[in-house]
Amino acid sequence: MFIIEYMKIVEWAIKTPKQIANIRESWKYLNEMLLILREKAKAWVALIELEFIAEHFIQQHNLKWAFKWYDGYPTNLCLSVNNCVVHWIPDDYILKNWDLLKIDAWVIYEKWYSDSAIATVIWWEMANPLAHELITVTKTALDNGIATIQPWKSMYDYGNTVATTVRAAWFKILKDLTWHGCGNAVHERPYVFNYGHPDMKKQFFKPWMVLCFEPITAVMSDDFYMEYWDEWMYTQHWDLGAQWEYMLLITEKWYEMMSWITEWE
Repeated sequence: MFIIEYMKIVEWAIKTPKQIANIRESWKYLNEMLLILREKAKAWVALIELEFIAEHFIQQHNLKWAFKWYDGYPTNLCLSVNNCVVHWIPDDYILKNWDLLKIDAWVIYEKWYSDSAIATVIWWEMANPLAHELITVTKTALDNGIATIQPWKSMYDYGNTVATTVRAAWFKILKDLTWHGCGNAVHERPYVFNYGHPDMKKQFFKPWMVLCFEPITAVMSDDFYMEYWDEWMYTQHWDLGAQWEYMLLITEKWYEMMSWITEWE
């Protein structure tokens, strides 16, 4: 995820067969790490403990950090709680029952990047019914958007479908936060909105693109703000925010889902 005005421009996300094979290996490790983190995310656990678990996993499997020190960011995980939508740096915050936690993670296998994010409610999903509904709608919107994808089709239908699904549930899309390519770097072109922006009619899915789709939603806010002392991104009205992210490979006929964590309950 990146704000559209401040994107680092890297080459388009089209990959060779050899590159795709290596990125699959990176995905495999990342999905395993996310499953571990989701299991360990419980009440009375500090966010920094989850960061240490990720660090141990990466060292144990001879992987490399992807996000740590990227643009100065000091950790590999973004662990954002409740009204913080993205870029909360893991610290000594203690998770509580009913918290809505977003886990956004990256790893590098050899030199190939993978990126995915999940969301969960601490304790159990119905401990916070509003958070449960927001996560469910966010993931449903992502699934519905992905169902529209075809090679050589414009990206507009994806964005329009995602936003329509979210708004039908009376929730909001954070409009300036985008999805992106990945593989050679943390963020690559294209950088595309999660709603039907007119410019998306001129952007097309192409075979062998590796893309990270990640709608970021909120209960009432369609914008965010950043505190000057930490640069974390919060919902405009301090309401709950959610995120879910898949990595996909666009093929010659359709697409291949690379993320294993397609369910959250």
